[in-house]
Amino acid sequence: MPHQSFSKFPALALILTATCLWLLLTATAGLAQCPSAEKIAEGSKQLAPQGFEVIKIEPTPIPGICQAQVKVQGRNRLLYADGTGAYFIVGQIIEAQTGRNLTREADQALNRLTPEEMMRVDALTGFAIGKAEAAKVLYLVTDPQCPYCKKAEKVLEQMAEKGEVSVKFLLFPLDFHKGAKEQSIAVICDNKGLTGLHEGYNSENQCADGKKKVEDTVAFLSGKGISGTPTYIFADGSYHSGLMQENQLRATLGLAPVKTPEPPAAATTEAPAAPKPAQ
Repeated sequence: MPHQSFSKFPALALILTATCLWLLLTATAGLAQCPSAEKIAEGSKQLAPQGFEVIKIEPTPIPGICQAQVKVQGRNRLLYADGTGAYFIVGQIIEAQTGRNLTREADQALNRLTPEEMMRVDALTGFAIGKAEAAKVLYLVTDPQCPYCKKAEKVLEQMAEKGEVSVKFLLFPLDFHKGAKEQSIAVICDNKGLTGLHEGYNSENQCADGKKKVEDTVAFLSGKGISGTPTYIFADGSYHSGLMQENQLRATLGLAPVKTPEPPAAATTEAPAAPKPAQ
C-alpha cells in the first residue's frame, strides 16, 4: 500500500494522536507520582545532617508510595516516601498474600556480593561439610549459641550427607552471646568442625589464626550489612538473613522440594457395646 499523508484522514490522525498521548501518560504515570531526587535528598537531611546520596527513585506496589535507593555510609539502603516527598517512611513492606518481605528482598538484591567479595567470603571459611564436588555450594554464617542456627545446620547437614550441597561455615559470634567468640575461635583452632559447634566446644586454645579469622569475619560481614545469624550466602552473591524453611532453601538452590509425609490416618476403634440392663 503506498504511503499516504494523514492529512487526508483527519479523524484517523486524531485517534492516533490521542492513543499515543494516552500511552505516553500511562507509561510515565508511575514516574510522575514520585518526588524528585532533589526533593528526597533535601528531606533526608532531617534524618541525617549530611543527607543521603539518592541513586534511584521508583514506584512500589503500594499506590502513592515510592521507593528511593540511597547510599548510606557506602551501603545501599531503601527509603520510602509519599508521592510529594513531604513524608518519609522507614520500615518494611510485607506482601500479605505470600508473606514475602519485599523490602528485605530488594535490599539484599541491591547489596549482592561481588565476585571479588565472594572470594573474600570463601577465604573466611572456618570449616566445611559435604563433598567438594557437590553441584551446589552454600555459605552459612552462624553463631555457636544461636538456636535458629542449630535448626539451619541440621537441615544443611542432611542435605550435605545426600551429596546435594557443600556447606562452608563462617563463624560470626554475636556480641550478646557471652563466650561465643571464644567458642568460635576454639572450634577453628582445634579443628572441631560442625560436631564441636553442636556440642558447644570450647578450650583455652585461642590461637592467633583463629582469632584473626573470627574477627575478620565479623568486620567484613558487618561492613556488608550482615548483622544476624543464621545468614545464608549463595554462590551468586545473594544472601538471606534469618532461618529458611527447607523447601524455601531448596528452591533458592534450584533443588527439587522434599515431600512432606502425610499424617497417618486416624485410628478408628469400635466403642464397646453398652451393658444390657439387669433382668
